[in-house]
Amino acid sequence: MPIPHQEMKRMIKRRIVGLEGTERVKMLKEMLELFPGYQTGPYGDLRKWVHELIAEAQMRKGVKHQDQFFVPKEGAAQVVLVGPPNAGKSSLLKALTGRQVAVGDYPFTTLRPVAGMVKVGGAVVQLVDLPGLLDGAVDGKGGGKALLGCIRQADAALFVAPLTPVGLTDFRAVLTEVIAEAGIEIPAGLVGTKTDLPGADACWADLTASLPDLPSIRCSVAAGVGLEEVRGLVWDLCGLKRIYCKPRGKGVEAEPVVLGPAGTVADFVEALNRAWVGRVHGARVTGESVRFAGQAVGLTHLLADGDVVELVLR
Repeated sequence: MPIPHQEMKRMIKRRIVGLEGTERVKMLKEMLELFPGYQTGPYGDLRKWVHELIAEAQMRKGVKHQDQFFVPKEGAAQVVLVGPPNAGKSSLLKALTGRQVAVGDYPFTTLRPVAGMVKVGGAVVQLVDLPGLLDGAVDGKGGGKALLGCIRQADAALFVAPLTPVGLTDFRAVLTEVIAEAGIEIPAGLVGTKTDLPGADACWADLTASLPDLPSIRCSVAAGVGLEEVRGLVWDLCGLKRIYCKPRGKGVEAEPVVLGPAGTVADFVEALNRAWVGRVHGARVTGESVRFAGQAVGLTHLLADGDVVELVLR
């Protein structure tokens, strides 16, 4: 005789108390194996309830895993460092931002995303060092789905390739996962690391020849070479704009306001002082976005990097 369904339900509740994630799912599946073969009636309803518990446990596990990898955006833009394990991403983050991170000549030094702030072109940009991606990331290998989510929500990506034969093989697998398999399309550049190692020049020539459309920089953290060029690449990828304010009757202020690629006069006003939004009805602009110096424009005018703006108040 099978166990009465009411008693089986009470038994299941007792068995899963305190269990979460994989352990909870495993116990629920073990209990399903004790069920009689009924697909309808009370045991059919009980079977459906257990399957709902399994789905709920798996969803909570996935959300918890995603939360561990989520990095809130800070600064003018967020740029993720993407590459295989042992690519030199942590060393690059430390050199550019001063963030103290674990650095080692072995895979998986970084187990969770680590963020630091770097100043480029008058703006503060957030760099995020992601754990190394593996072949099979789109299927969840090595936390790949969560990491791909981090890349997808970033403003730009620096693909970091270690210039060694083995490193290039691993890097190409990462590139395939991100672009071909996951279909992620964000502004991206290429950084070749470990240029001080023997054979790096040949690896770099091979890599750049196969990726002619990616803006590329090579660097060596150990030798302190190429780091300023990497900063410049970060600025270019973010598409940020330095907009300078010229108060009426005064000279141009030295410190710019940094806006995103779609920054308009209205965005500039809000960045200066939200209280001014209702008082400003236009501006006079000098720079690349207008045909002549001091041209009158409206609040929706799209500004360009280096523009000088004099606001017109009501």
